[in-house]
Amino acid sequence: MGYTLLILGAGVMGQAVLSAVYNAPHVADANKSSQYPSQIITVNNSVKSSERVKQLVQSFGNSPNGISVRCETKLDKSVKPEVVVVGTKPYQLEQVLKDYSSVFREAQQVISLAAGWTIDQIQSKIANPPSVSRVMTNTPAKFGWGSAVISHSTNTSEFQKQRSQELFQHLGLCVELPEKNMDAATALVGSGPAFALLWMESLMEGGIKMGIPLEQSRRLAATVVEGTSKMLLATGAHPSVLKHQVCTPGGNTIAGLVEMEDRGVKSGIIRGVEEATRVAAELGKK
Repeated sequence: MGYTLLILGAGVMGQAVLSAVYNAPHVADANKSSQYPSQIITVNNSVKSSERVKQLVQSFGNSPNGISVRCETKLDKSVKPEVVVVGTKPYQLEQVLKDYSSVFREAQQVISLAAGWTIDQIQSKIANPPSVSRVMTNTPAKFGWGSAVISHSTNTSEFQKQRSQELFQHLGLCVELPEKNMDAATALVGSGPAFALLWMESLMEGGIKMGIPLEQSRRLAATVVEGTSKMLLATGAHPSVLKHQVCTPGGNTIAGLVEMEDRGVKSGIIRGVEEATRVAAELGKK
């Protein structure tokens, strides 16, 4: 350890990264410990936002790896972070790259959480651009139950790739994919929780309609999805195989599935991912 990690825009996703890195289990291996910062600096554009981050860090207690955190509203120009995580919204990214141009020039690695902005677009805004990585993650990452998809520029070193993987694995599942898949990853991973929650809400309300009290229906719907997800990952089976294991000839499950198919549930979800992918690709063009 020993370098400074700067998070510009510690909103929902920036805080997820902060939480995951700060609370990472103690690392005894010297090679791995060098991939963790000794200091994290967060910068938000309002005192209220900065105070919110301070309160979050205080709620954690001490970092297992001895990482310290500073929460600022303005960045001290003398700070020279080795790694910069940009957690701002896509429409804010160009201005952030301009306002902190000297910081980006000094950094060795920039990690963008912004949807739609390509690696080439980001590097074109920075003089003598450092390596750039794109990461798409999601809201469950705040609890370590998320997903993260990462892609790297061609000038990203193996050490930088390993460091990114080591840091972001604490968000949950971390997968490296080519950048051409990032817009689809934005839809599947970034928007996925909203899609899953819509389905869970429908399952819950179906239970309520049929007489199950709200709180019990909510908890049952959540554990059905949680348990099914764990079963899918544990078995490695295709979802359709596990789905048909639940169905018996002439039973209620197959009857419910046929009704959902008639209503276009499956195709609606697929089209939703497709449309979210299209919009994600447009975000970097605005």
